[in-house]
Amino acid sequence: MKPLFEKIPQRDSTREIIMNQFTRMIKEGELSIGDKIPPERDLTDQFGVGRSTIREAIKSMTSMGLLEARLGEGTFIRKVDSDNIKQQLQWGLYLDPAPFNELIELRKILELETVKRAALNRTEEEIAELASWIDNMQQEGQVHRNKQNDLMFHMTIAKASNNKMIYNLLDLIRMSLEEWFENVLKDSHNVENSIKEHQCILEAIIQQNVEQAIETMEIHLNRGEKRLFQQMEQNKE
Repeated sequence: MKPLFEKIPQRDSTREIIMNQFTRMIKEGELSIGDKIPPERDLTDQFGVGRSTIREAIKSMTSMGLLEARLGEGTFIRKVDSDNIKQQLQWGLYLDPAPFNELIELRKILELETVKRAALNRTEEEIAELASWIDNMQQEGQVHRNKQNDLMFHMTIAKASNNKMIYNLLDLIRMSLEEWFENVLKDSHNVENSIKEHQCILEAIIQQNVEQAIETMEIHLNRGEKRLFQQMEQNKE
């Protein structure tokens, strides 16, 4: 029987090569979702490496969500969805945090895309939900919840875009910036301005005016970014 995998040259990084061969075979259809992978001893022979290396590669692929270990049955190819990818990115940001400016830039790219899609796809329920988050920010005694209301306004727009991958990426970025958003929204003047900007965005979404939705979101993000950096400077003093 022809081996599934190729032996690895000694000069190459073994774990990465093993993982690359698995992903290539899944893409090419030689391995399918739900397939059981060969036992460790067979993989050791096929790859020409030690069993500890095989275990390390399997452990990494299981952590990534590519493989799934089933007690008493073995290890199987698992379906990877956007939630798995979000978890991987979350760990990546935790272990190797992205520069602050890059997170801000990526957030802007994603938010402009979500508001465009939301203006085209929004439902009456989503409009009502967006309005409710604005109402919550306007209520007295809700200062401690401003961050949550602001977050949910933006994430409801992301949900209305009907793209789960974009939603998860944006959620992950906003989690990374959460502390700074909270500091900015402790200032009542910042909250008032944010509410006005949210109302303009919502009106454009209601009217399904894509250009206006993008423009009002961009104004909001630029002003929000300015407020954010001002807050950071104040914290340095």
